[in-house]
Amino acid sequence: MITGALILFLTSTFIESGAQNDTTASDSSLAPFDSNYLSGYTNLLTTRAFLLFQNASMLINPADEKISKIVYRPNVNLRIGIAGFWKWFGLGLSVVNPIYKTDRNVYGKTTTLDLRVNAFGRAIAGEMFLQRYKGYYIASPARQDGTHFIISDMRTFSLGLAGYWIYNAEKFSIRAAFIQNEGQKKSAGSLVVRPAFTYYRISSGHGIIPTEIADAYQIPAANLITGGKFYSLGLSPGYVYTLIFLKNIYITAALFPGVAAQFSSYTSEFNQYSDFEFAFQLNGRFALGYNSDKWFLGCSVHTGFKEVPDKLNNALFSYDVAQFRLWGGTRFAIFKTKKKKSGTRYNEN
Repeated sequence: MITGALILFLTSTFIESGAQNDTTASDSSLAPFDSNYLSGYTNLLTTRAFLLFQNASMLINPADEKISKIVYRPNVNLRIGIAGFWKWFGLGLSVVNPIYKTDRNVYGKTTTLDLRVNAFGRAIAGEMFLQRYKGYYIASPARQDGTHFIISDMRTFSLGLAGYWIYNAEKFSIRAAFIQNEGQKKSAGSLVVRPAFTYYRISSGHGIIPTEIADAYQIPAANLITGGKFYSLGLSPGYVYTLIFLKNIYITAALFPGVAAQFSSYTSEFNQYSDFEFAFQLNGRFALGYNSDKWFLGCSVHTGFKEVPDKLNNALFSYDVAQFRLWGGTRFAIFKTKKKKSGTRYNEN
């Protein structure tokens, strides 16, 4: 099933075990910018093809440093898609890669629901994600025979909201790095303030940690966790910078260190626990690409809304919503007409 919705200047993306609609919106050139540093392409149709991989991994790091980490992953695959952006409107579609598919007999079956909403203004940006996964496998450690533990009934639900206030919006463009309806002519950076909220829920009727691993880690059966809920509210003042070299090649890096207030509650078969703490968080976004007036290509890594750590059976629990994207595309005018008298062309927009 493929569904997409656009609300004013927001971007919506909907995935349900097969297809994804990707829409991106941004304001028109309402805010002024320095043309020595930035180029605007919102009057052109910006089109691209892309490869997308997104993941929602989970990790339990036991308190005993001699014991290896337990790494959980859903069985998700690389996706391919196309997208287009014009003025404040954008729309895209991605489907599961038909060439290479991971083996369900080895990694189990994962079903997903993914909704993303983005608003990229020049000075203010915001994003929201909602993800639901069912079916995980343990990437590490594996069984003695090399096969993976599969937890088919493990379910996770995550919701994240984040805002970005870009201080130097006249000379720096976040849109140039990630959606290419603008261009960065000269190197520039900006202080960025990022408030964020995350909610995460996990459950498994048979327990999150398999019995074999619990025995190896000497975790009593009565303490095996069957579910947990985690809330985080944080503020991260960070910095983002785009380095331009060889005229059209750029590298963008954004880091957001901050502090978050975190509340957690989790249950076992016999007990229920809760905890509250303040913790340090670090979020990152990176992009590398080529962006000229006509053609562009690039890649990006987005660590999502970063981990929310908490103690789970005296172990550090964390999760991460990550996204990796590779794209290439071009821009062209789509609404050009001729003047009858002079024969010259003009752009309607």
